[in-house]
Amino acid sequence: MQRKHIPSHHITDGVTVNIPTQLKEVLVAAINDEGKIMERQYPHRHDYYEISLLAEGEGIQYIDFTPFPFKGPVVFMLSPEQVHLLVRDRGSKGFTLKFNAPFFSSGNDPDKQLYAHFLFDNLQGYPVIALQPEEYVRLNALLTLTLQEYDNAGNGTGDILFSYIRVILMEILRIRRQRFQEVHLQPGLQQSQLLAFKHLLHQHFHEQHEVQDYANAMHISPRQLNALTQKLTGKNAGAMIKERILLEAKRLLFLDNLSIKEIAYLLGFDDPAYFNRFFKKNMGIAPQQFREQEQDR
Repeated sequence: MQRKHIPSHHITDGVTVNIPTQLKEVLVAAINDEGKIMERQYPHRHDYYEISLLAEGEGIQYIDFTPFPFKGPVVFMLSPEQVHLLVRDRGSKGFTLKFNAPFFSSGNDPDKQLYAHFLFDNLQGYPVIALQPEEYVRLNALLTLTLQEYDNAGNGTGDILFSYIRVILMEILRIRRQRFQEVHLQPGLQQSQLLAFKHLLHQHFHEQHEVQDYANAMHISPRQLNALTQKLTGKNAGAMIKERILLEAKRLLFLDNLSIKEIAYLLGFDDPAYFNRFFKKNMGIAPQQFREQEQDR
């Protein structure tokens, strides 16, 4: 994944057709429809959610420096700010569905945060899922309807698209839970607490590195927070904090326009030497070695 700078794209970048104003928060296209959307051939990230369904073909999806080999039918789920690159067969066919956070959180859907924090989870999620034939048929039918509505926008199209996308998300979530035997979180205190922790972690991992910091903000003890995350994710809170810091460190190192010292300060390490030790202890190589290794790929 050799690139000296990771570009960040918006939902309408690369789009070659006019999009109605009411649909600026969402984009639906056939993957082989080169007249509507341009596929990027370099590592990049974007500020929107993305679901891609491939009917056939094979390749590798690189997501945050992890390669995910695949063979269709397969579905990909990408979150904002993830660094990724899709290398696939030229003849692959399918759909891509993109939507911004404002569209994702619109309406009165009580499960919207559940989707955001579990289906598109940067740390705990499964971004690439191989599909059984019947699973592909259902998702293909839903995305076909979604594309038809998008291409023939009229009165109520925004509401209809929201409904279709919600059903697509629910279908993928059901597939993922069945495939990976995930805990099915019912609305309640524990779900709310886990979502609160993940939100706090997303907002404050740059400056807060201790479980105590997050437990204090949630008005529970560190032991309670660790027990909660261990039960629902299989990892204690400290491990989740560490993973989030390391993920951002790897992204920043790949940018190549920041020094190791600058990255250390951005991630809340007052001592760059300590950041070097932290990174090497958890990754097995020093930050500079990681940077050179990724750029030489």
